[in-house]
Amino acid sequence: MAEFQIIDDEYPYEVCLLPREKALTFCDYLNSIGIKASARPGASAAFIVAVAKEEDVPRAKRELVSYADSPYAQKYVQASWNRGKEVKTEKQIRAWSFGTLSWDPLSVTSIIEMICLLVFIGMYLDEEIFINLFSLNHLQEISAPYDYYRLLTPTFLHFGLIHIAFNLVMWEALARPVERHCGAFKLIELFFETALVSNVLQYGFMHGGDIFGGMSGVVYGVIGYMGVISRRADLPQSLAFPRGLLTVSVIFILFGFLLSGIANFCHVGGLLVGMVRALIDFKANIFRK
Repeated sequence: MAEFQIIDDEYPYEVCLLPREKALTFCDYLNSIGIKASARPGASAAFIVAVAKEEDVPRAKRELVSYADSPYAQKYVQASWNRGKEVKTEKQIRAWSFGTLSWDPLSVTSIIEMICLLVFIGMYLDEEIFINLFSLNHLQEISAPYDYYRLLTPTFLHFGLIHIAFNLVMWEALARPVERHCGAFKLIELFFETALVSNVLQYGFMHGGDIFGGMSGVVYGVIGYMGVISRRADLPQSLAFPRGLLTVSVIFILFGFLLSGIANFCHVGGLLVGMVRALIDFKANIFRK
C-alpha cells in the first residue's frame, strides 16, 4: 500500500478526505498513472489524499469521481498489487457472500466455529462420550502427557442452544475483524493464550465432579484485547470496537459471581489475558495494510 508522508511540504495540494484503506488504495492508483500522491492522517478517522503538483489536482479529482463509483474495480486492486501488497476489501477470495456479509470457510474464525458446532451436534447425539473426551474436572485428573489436551478442549463444549449461539455470535462479530486486520496467526495466538489460561484458572477453582465448557473465556479474551487495542490512534476504521463494551463485560463478570453455574474465573482469566496481550501489542506493527 502507499506509504505515509508526514512532511506536508512534499505533498502540499489536498485532493480529498477518505477512510484510511480507501485513501491508501486511491494513492496507489494515482501513483500508478503518474500522479505523485500520498495519504496522511486528517480530521477524525479520515485521511487526506494530497498530490505533489498543483497541476495534478484537477486530474486527481476527476479520477476520484471514477474511484467513488467503483472502488473495487480491477485497476485499483492491480495498482496496490503492483506495490507488493494485496488490497483487503469486503470481497474476499474463497468467501461466501450473503448481501454485505462474507464467510470464509478456511479462516481461523470459521474453523473454530465449525469445531464448536460439530462437537455440539456430537453432544446432542451422545453427550456422555464428548464430556468424557473433552471435559476438565477433578474426577479426571491430568496424569499422563496425552491428557494435557483437556486444558484446551473444554472451550469447544457447550451445554445448550442459547449457550453456543451467544458465544458464536460474539466470536464471529469480534474475532473475524481481528483476523482480517491483524492476521490469522494473531488470532490463533490470542485463541490459545486465552483458552489455556482461562481453562486452567477455572479448573483450579472447581470442586468435586463439576465440569465446565464454552467459548466464553475466549470471547472475553477478544473483548479485553479489542478494548485496549482500540485506543490506538491508527486503528482501522472497519475494526471499530463498540464503546463501553469492555466496561459492560467487566460488570457482567462481577454480576456472575452472585449467581451459580457460571464459570466466572474462566471469564476473568480470558479478559485479563486479552488485555495483557493487547498491552504487549499496543505499539507493535500488527495491522495488515
